[in-house]
Amino acid sequence: MAGETMHAWQVGRTGEPGDVLERVQRPVPEPGEGEALVRVAAAGLGLPDVFMCRGTYAFSPPRPFVPGQEMCGTVVAAGADCDLAVGQRVMGVTAFYNGHGGLAEYCIAPDFSLYPVPDEMEDTEAAAFTIPCHTAWVGLVLRAGLSAGEVLLVHGAAGGTGAAGIRLGLALGADVIAVVGGAEKAATAREAGAQHVIDHRGKDFVAAVLELTGGRGADVVYDPVGGETFERSVDCTASGGRLLAVGFASGRWGAADSGRLVARNCAALGVYVGAHDHSELLECHHRLCELRAAGTLSPSPAQAVAFHEIGAALQRLGGRSVPGKLVADLNPE
Repeated sequence: MAGETMHAWQVGRTGEPGDVLERVQRPVPEPGEGEALVRVAAAGLGLPDVFMCRGTYAFSPPRPFVPGQEMCGTVVAAGADCDLAVGQRVMGVTAFYNGHGGLAEYCIAPDFSLYPVPDEMEDTEAAAFTIPCHTAWVGLVLRAGLSAGEVLLVHGAAGGTGAAGIRLGLALGADVIAVVGGAEKAATAREAGAQHVIDHRGKDFVAAVLELTGGRGADVVYDPVGGETFERSVDCTASGGRLLAVGFASGRWGAADSGRLVARNCAALGVYVGAHDHSELLECHHRLCELRAAGTLSPSPAQAVAFHEIGAALQRLGGRSVPGKLVADLNPE
């Protein structure tokens, strides 16, 4: 495909997504050693893409670059020592950190970050599956050891990461409390299956969690929000509980006070999928797909946006006005 060009969304300067994302023609990239060139069918949109536009993401590549961390597509070329076959349908994480993200007709992805797509799974679901679901598995299963009958508190429960936490928590037999901001997001959390929903705009979530649990608190807190939300969550974590630092949608990581952790007799744990090797994540991927096939793990619905709407969609996402997960159709009009 040398010499060919493709439609892509490119970031050439820092700012809000609606201002700095430009639809351009770029050369189709070539895969390097251990990499695949993937024809993108659908791409997940997430807050990291917004942060990359703003220049505040730790793994932002040099400009100009194509953002887009997660996608589903078909392998069209393989570099040296790449274990993937041409024609294989895959989902996973792109080489966005090198500027070849998924918001383009073609992207580059390392073979260790790609996973098989079940035949019955739609492109839009697969594009939003890997990062949220793998993160939920690492957090709830590998780090927290969530057991059936335990109480799981999920912050940011209307977003893609939070919704995956709800769905996997339910599949593992937990009693799920969701925290959201606003009535529309509360409805989204209920649709995901949360048994209890707290709107933090109308009620203090710490007091509400303690009330729901008879003063005991949640056994596991799954927090993609960070900042003050993480810090205050110590006060509604049960004795022996696990407070999971999953993300920083608030703009900063939380800093748990060790004295309060001791007083509550609970632990703060970091959740980093990248710390686990591909074989371990491939096993978790198979387990997740088995739960989904059995109907135990319900699919996460995604809102599809057209290729030409990507800039505006990321702008809305950055304004925290989008419940659920956004996925872009990468078939240019």
